[in-house]
Amino acid sequence: MPDPENRKAGERPVRPDAPHRDSVLSGVFYFDPADSIYADHFPGCPVVPGSVVISAFLKAGRTAVPERTPGRIQDFKFRAFLTPGAYPFRMEAAGHRLMCRLWRPGAETRRPLVTGTILCQGAE
Repeated sequence: MPDPENRKAGERPVRPDAPHRDSVLSGVFYFDPADSIYADHFPGCPVVPGSVVISAFLKAGRTAVPERTPGRIQDFKFRAFLTPGAYPFRMEAAGHRLMCRLWRPGAETRRPLVTGTILCQGAE
């Protein structure tokens, strides 16, 4: 059952796959097609809002590097519209940065659909 707080944001919680949370976090973001957010964004052609994608990365960042606080976002690029569904992602910790990437399912070896960096605050 989805977490109601995340459900309101248009996505479900992360399913992390990586055992080493301090350096890499990978998993799948699921943006539920039944979510009411897509009735307005956009009728007949649903698109996941960029703010929802970034919010999912920020939440995952709190899991990836719990001793640091995800802060500012930097250089997020969206190379295509995302329709609701499941998307594999990867976050790599590099100092005070979390490098974020998201792919179309089955295309993890190709160019990511979304890239960006989250700057963290806290001890290194």
